[in-house]
Formats: sequence, structure tokens, C-alpha cells
Amino acid sequence: MTMALYDHCSPGRTYALSMEQNPIHARMCGFGDKDRRPMDPPPIVRLMVREADGTPVDLNVPGTVDISQCMVMAELFTVDQQQPCSLVANPATTTVIPATPHIRTIGDSTMSILHLAVPPPISTRNLTGSTGASGDLLKDLTGNYGIFFAFPDLSVRTDGMYTLKFSFVMLPDSPLVPSPVLATVFSAPFEIFHAKRFPGMIKSTPLSKMLFDQGVRIPLRKETRVGRNRALVQSEPEGAKQDSGEAEDIEDMAGKEV
Repeated sequence: MTMALYDHCSPGRTYALSMEQNPIHARMCGFGDKDRRPMDPPPIVRLMVREADGTPVDLNVPGTVDISQCMVMAELFTVDQQQPCSLVANPATTTVIPATPHIRTIGDSTMSILHLAVPPPISTRNLTGSTGASGDLLKDLTGNYGIFFAFPDLSVRTDGMYTLKFSFVMLPDSPLVPSPVLATVFSAPFEIFHAKRFPGMIKSTPLSKMLFDQGVRIPLRKETRVGRNRALVQSEPEGAKQDSGEAEDIEDMAGKEV
């Protein structure tokens, strides 16, 4: 589903988003701050710009679109795209129920006041990582330029089926000026697995490799070193093994800047 809206910032132009790469799955990251489990493959969104007459803006011409003002935000939604799943109750903040609840007696009736002593759990973000991405003018797999937004480190705390909603805005010159949403798109449904059920990471896609080669910080799996890494995993103590498919090396991204 894609929605394109009129842009009052650039009169006559309209914008639309398309999903160039949908996430398939990921392992839930839980409620810790250190155990990050990014979606696989990383979601990649493309922005399409059209003039008032409907013709596509030629991105091969420098300066046709100011990508420094382009921003896409990601939100977690239910599969039916109706309800946001941005917040989830953190079980670590739930008060332990005492073994013997206090009972207050009023006349012939009794009432438990246990519910008065137990505060509700604190909500936390269910979708973690960098939920906002700036645009990059890059070549696609056909050699044509496009404006891409990559989300390489999005993680979800709880297992289940979800979809992502991406919203495009043009950042204003002044923080006092509102930024209306100019286009939206939903990803295909994907599954977040419990740790014991996660089938493992998939092979890096051609699009991920293409954007990585142009400087986008997307982690790539190096299949040429699988054997050595599997040997390392098997030598680890019980309980310290990595997930299936996560033993492969990740490309060294030092020096690669967005």
C-alpha cells in the first residue's frame, strides 16, 4: 500500500514510497539493551518524485531534489496495518505479588487491596534501533539513480507477526515549521521469532551489497569464511553458541560512511 500526497514545500511535486526490500524475519531482542537482533534482510525504501504533470523527476540531474531534507520514519504495526505496536509492557518493571495479600474488612464484606499496591508495568519501545533514516542518492541494480532509505539496525523486542509503516517528510528550515507526512508505505508482513525457533540469517541480497558498495552501512555476511567461524562456534562452551546463520563474519564497515 502506497500513499502519495501533494508537497506544499515544492509546489506541484508529488512523492511516493515503494518497498525495495522487505524484511523477512528476525530473532526477538528481548528487553535488554545489549542484545540487538536486526531484521533480515534490512528494510530498504525508495522515494519517487514526480512533477505536476506526472513525469518523474530526473535524478541524474544534480540538484533536482534536496536530499538533505528527506527523512523517512519507521513504525511497527499489526499485520492488518490497523494498530501501532510501538510500545510494549516491560515485565522487568512489574511488582512481585506478595504471598499473603492484605485484606481490608468493611462490615460484612471483604475487599482485597492487592491491586492498589501493584503498579502497572512501565511501557517501553517495542521497535528499537534507528527508526529514522535520511535519504541517499544511489544507483540501483539497473544502474539508475534513486533516493534510498536503509534501516539496517531495526530490532523488535517481542515475538509475533508484524508489518512496518514508513512515513516520508521533508525537514523544514526552521524547527518551528511543521513537517507534514508526504507519503507512506507498509512493508510486507514478517515474523519475529523466539530465540529457540529462529531459523537463522539469510544470504545477503544483491540490493544490500549494491548499497553497501556505495557507502551505506549495511552489515553483510561473508560466506567465504563460514567454515572457520563454525569451528569457533562449536568450540564455545554450552550456552554460548550463536544462532544458526549468525556465525558468519560481518563485513568490516570501518571507513564506510553513509
